[in-house]
Amino acid sequence: MVLRVGCVPEHFSAPLMYATQNGQDPGEEIELVMCKLGTGDMVKRVVAGELDVAICVTEGLVAGIGNNRESGLKLFGTYVDSPLPWAVSVKADSELCTVDDLAFGATFGISRPGSGSEVMARYASSQYEWTGPPKFAVLGDVHGLIRGVQDERADAFLWERTTMQRHYTQGAVRYLGTVRPPWPAFSYAALSPFIGAHGARLRRLQQWAGAAAARFMGEIGEQQRAAFVCQALGYAAEDVAAWAAYVQFSGDGAVDTARIGKTVAALERAGVVAGLATADVVMTPGA
Repeated sequence: MVLRVGCVPEHFSAPLMYATQNGQDPGEEIELVMCKLGTGDMVKRVVAGELDVAICVTEGLVAGIGNNRESGLKLFGTYVDSPLPWAVSVKADSELCTVDDLAFGATFGISRPGSGSEVMARYASSQYEWTGPPKFAVLGDVHGLIRGVQDERADAFLWERTTMQRHYTQGAVRYLGTVRPPWPAFSYAALSPFIGAHGARLRRLQQWAGAAAARFMGEIGEQQRAAFVCQALGYAAEDVAAWAAYVQFSGDGAVDTARIGKTVAALERAGVVAGLATADVVMTPGA
């Protein structure tokens, strides 16, 4: 049975893409399914049985678990240990000057309800103690988000910092600031019955992904890494280098339950989830 693994078509998926294209054997057949609408879409597809596993932004996954409690959706591992820097972007000629200028009920573009782009706007509002609750406009993928602020359907949106750099360079939108949460950037998700029935397969996936990331970020060298990401995903070499300087992939996929507990608490303060315990979120694959 093919293991269907959802991931974003961005640089964080590059180690897995490189491994599958260059003979780094995962021990079983894996299909990487690129999901350009991100975590909200992947959560929906896991719950619907269209994906076996998804590699999601952690905050969006926790929100998805809170909003789909009857589905059995669980977080079972860590893919990227380092936090994800979320860039706040606005129209190129926007009068907004700082992130705090969004404090009075700004409209945020989001890819879809429950997405990381929505969750992080709510988190920023709570973290910075903004007085006006954020409003939201559903605009689709990053290109739809850019068009949305350009034609003023939204004041701003949040998306991963390195992915946005090319759009800043082109002048499509302007960088306003960065929101950087303290939790791990990406986590693995699956339904609890699948985790219970396929624990050994999921552990092999985590070990393979950890080895693939170690090879990609180390052994193959800076030039080959940059060439692959630039060609496959359209990033500039200097942006790949800046990303590689800070990102830390998990070697074994283990979950730090204390960090996930802090994630749950922060998202509850932000009004993203309610009455959710760490035990409701995390499930460890068995033998």
